[in-house]
Amino acid sequence: GSFSSISPQSKPNRKMKSLTPISTAAAILAFLPAAQASLPYAKPTVRYTPYFRLDKTSQNIVEDKLGYSEATWNNFGIARVEKKRWSSLTSNERDGATLLGFTEGTWNCYINHYEDFSWEELEDMGMTQHYEGLGWTQAHWENPTDGEIPYTEARWWGQLTDNEKRAANGICFFEDNWDKKDMNPNPSFFPHPLPNFRYRPWDELNSVTQNVATNMMGYTEESWNNLGTSIAEKNTFLNLGTEQRAGAMELGFYTHTWDCFMNHYLSYYWSSFHEDLKVAIETLGWTESMWSDDAEVYPASESKPWSDLTPEEKAAATRLCYFEEIWNGQPIVDWYDYETGMNTAVTADGPLPKDIDLEIFETTGYAGKAPGDVGASVYTATGLGSSSSSYRIVSSSVFALALSIGATLLV
Repeated sequence: GSFSSISPQSKPNRKMKSLTPISTAAAILAFLPAAQASLPYAKPTVRYTPYFRLDKTSQNIVEDKLGYSEATWNNFGIARVEKKRWSSLTSNERDGATLLGFTEGTWNCYINHYEDFSWEELEDMGMTQHYEGLGWTQAHWENPTDGEIPYTEARWWGQLTDNEKRAANGICFFEDNWDKKDMNPNPSFFPHPLPNFRYRPWDELNSVTQNVATNMMGYTEESWNNLGTSIAEKNTFLNLGTEQRAGAMELGFYTHTWDCFMNHYLSYYWSSFHEDLKVAIETLGWTESMWSDDAEVYPASESKPWSDLTPEEKAAATRLCYFEEIWNGQPIVDWYDYETGMNTAVTADGPLPKDIDLEIFETTGYAGKAPGDVGASVYTATGLGSSSSSYRIVSSSVFALALSIGATLLV
């Protein structure tokens, strides 16, 4: 059985507040008090600590023994080691997990969520009740690629009922790991760190990168230089084929950055839009009927160049990881400076443009943070200056995008 779920990209709801690196010794004891009786074990706080806040010894354990990279540590559920139950870990991996303070119980629950167990094993352990509370059946579990998945897989934590949250707690999910909180540092005004490596023209890539892009992801020079035209970019990260997803990770992508900057959430179900994502989509004029596969009417924003968007619409597009050159469909070669080796469109830590009004997210927050709580120090101005998704055409001059097959992966 596997929990190969289809889930929206994680939407963080809190900043990590600790500024103190966690030492290995402390990590062994670094568990939050078991304040919630509904969680079967105390949370292993080391796993919810950003990579850069771990001390060097812990970083070495994470990389050398458990095989994490900084990107896979800072995101939940994508590292290979997390697909393994405790008894499937190698002795080296189990040694590393033990040094970080994990036990068989906390690993199987918080890290693997019992994904590596058969349904029969879950029944023997009394765990099926939790998955059943989230809509899972034995058929779902044993045939995860058969198409239909529990609807909770396309829900954020805030969309779950109290009973569903309790069921999720029983398999050690809580808001941050259910929503796949992004722990990577983000100095930009975008919701997730800017993937600058993707904004280099094909002829500026080294041969290794070109080989990954071509052989693993199916890019050509043309589709690389024209964002939004590759078949791969019409899928969510978790809906990429195994090799494509490995290639995307090799390039430097992970769930959040791919779904936002490459797919712009175009392959999400309407029902998966929640809080700030829903504000963004609706601010651009979309409705559920427009979002459906066979819609023939699209919002006016789809036919506007960036310069004609209102400050509110620009903020909405920014939440979906668009910037002017991408929105207008300009090839990378048009906004890349070959002399400096930099794109001329956006910088990873640039100030928020004055004509983008993030106040539309004042109530919901912005990618889980207060609207004024994202970006470099220069960006601190007070007040801040469907049921199916198989195919959809967006009728603007910018896009003609097909939605990916079937479902959108959640948790």
